[in-house]
Amino acid sequence: MEEKKKNWWTRKSSSGKVGFIIAAILAALSIFAFIVVMDLRTYLPANICDLVYGEGVANGWVRMGIAMTNNVGAWILTAIIIFLTFVVIFVSGFITHLFDNGSRKAKTISSLVRSLVKYIAIIAAVAFILVAWGVDVAGIVAGVGVLTLIVGLGCQSLIQDVVSGLFIVFDDYFASGDMVIIDGFRGKVVEVGLKTTKLEDFGGNIKSITNSSITTVVNMSRLRSVCTITLSISYNEDIERVEALIVKECEKLPAKIPNIIDGPYYKGIDSVGQSSIDLLVLAFTTEDNRFQVTRDLNREFYLLFKRHDVQIPYQQITVNPQDEKERKKASEEQSEVSRKTQNLLRGIEGNQPRKKRSVKSMVKESLDKTRRELED
Repeated sequence: MEEKKKNWWTRKSSSGKVGFIIAAILAALSIFAFIVVMDLRTYLPANICDLVYGEGVANGWVRMGIAMTNNVGAWILTAIIIFLTFVVIFVSGFITHLFDNGSRKAKTISSLVRSLVKYIAIIAAVAFILVAWGVDVAGIVAGVGVLTLIVGLGCQSLIQDVVSGLFIVFDDYFASGDMVIIDGFRGKVVEVGLKTTKLEDFGGNIKSITNSSITTVVNMSRLRSVCTITLSISYNEDIERVEALIVKECEKLPAKIPNIIDGPYYKGIDSVGQSSIDLLVLAFTTEDNRFQVTRDLNREFYLLFKRHDVQIPYQQITVNPQDEKERKKASEEQSEVSRKTQNLLRGIEGNQPRKKRSVKSMVKESLDKTRRELED
């Protein structure tokens, strides 16, 4: 027994231990305060105790007895209301458990229904108990309505999150444990709350997304996931031989890779590349195992190609050594031919630039031209 107690305590985290100690201290203080209040005459003057208990009342126990005697009907009605509240909560939990078929959606909806019925039952019980003790509930409800209106105007985003969370649950967009992509973030659904949805990626990072901000959802856990691999072989290989090897190997792989649900299947030549022929193989698995199955398939087909000497093309770099041999220089005749050729190509020889004419020569040429025209 002592070992079980020790294990119970050691299994708690540091924060859990601190919380337990704080709760125990508060419970002890509450019990102590109750005992003190019930016997104030031992610690306080008589006039103060008369204000608390009433004049002539010995202690709190006597005052409690007087209150119960004078309000027997209210106490009985309160007990009946509390009993009926527990009955309603128990019956609702029993009914939702009957309709729970074990699916994630059924568990989520049944949990929400139980919580909703519990809170409604408790609120209704408090209202009926107040009525039984003669409290004006109508005034309280009116005040709560005004307060609700004020809170609603100030917490519109919160209301949007809650409404969106209800639609997510009842429309079954996704549930806890599904692998989804929400607005570009890929991860497993850890928790679906009324305000936020929490995702966990493969690195253990938790992302909390408000329900009203979710615009696009891709649920990858409802159907089988496809993993594809591309096998590149050399143009020197006989394609029919390689295809026969792949097909025969596909029949053996489900026993080697148990996470494969269906397949793998050889789908033919995917593309004809610059240096390789690319063959396509696909298999079906769950989204959680898609990447691992892809890695396992790559390994198995690499070992297959290695066993049967199937050439896999890869990039190669050829490095040429430096030419240390001294090369001949151009002769004078060759240099002259090269120079003339370049000048000819550039339009230097045979197209000399025109000389600039003076203003005097231009005027003289114009007068001579005019005179010849008059003579004619």
